Amino acid sequence: MQLYLTYSSPFARTARIVVEEHKLHSCIKEYFSHPFHDLEELLSSNPLGKVPCLTLDNGNAIMDSEVICAYLDKQLGDGHLSAAIQSDWELRTLYSISSGLMEALVQRQMEKIRGREDLQSDFWWQRYNRAISRTLNYLETRVSLLPDQFSLLHITLGSALSYLDFRHEDFDWRDARPQLNALARTLEARESFIATPLHE
Repeated sequence: MQLYLTYSSPFARTARIVVEEHKLHSCIKEYFSHPFHDLEELLSSNPLGKVPCLTLDNGNAIMDSEVICAYLDKQLGDGHLSAAIQSDWELRTLYSISSGLMEALVQRQMEKIRGREDLQSDFWWQRYNRAISRTLNYLETRVSLLPDQFSLLHITLGSALSYLDFRHEDFDWRDARPQLNALARTLEARESFIATPLHE
């Protein structure tokens, strides 16, 4: 199986962390594919041209980080990363919000890139900033709801917070949110996080 990814993508990192947690290196090979480069192998598997994308040995492909993580956990692993959240709607909502936070952060990064060419939209820049701040405040008050068992929710939220530091050093979020700050530090010290740092 091939996992198409970029090493700067927080979505791809979630899949890489699941691979680390379940020790799936022997059956999954990583392929770097920048989505802007339109690699033919990626486009033939994922018409959206997005990463991560997991191609199976039978030629089929699995797309979207949440779907890929669930597949890796349940089909190739023992399913313990999904167990804590799959029947709890409140935790599944936090999982979705954490994924949405990543999406807002990626969109903010795109606005930063457009700003280098004087194309940044002040409307969208402010909108992303407000959405990110609200979401961080929302999650700060709900850290205690996270399950004791390490889960896909931890992976997604931790990856979002790491990406916040990686791409948005101008966004001061830690001091006002001590619960999220402590969680981020704990997760980044985990072996699977250490093995999958975000980088260019």
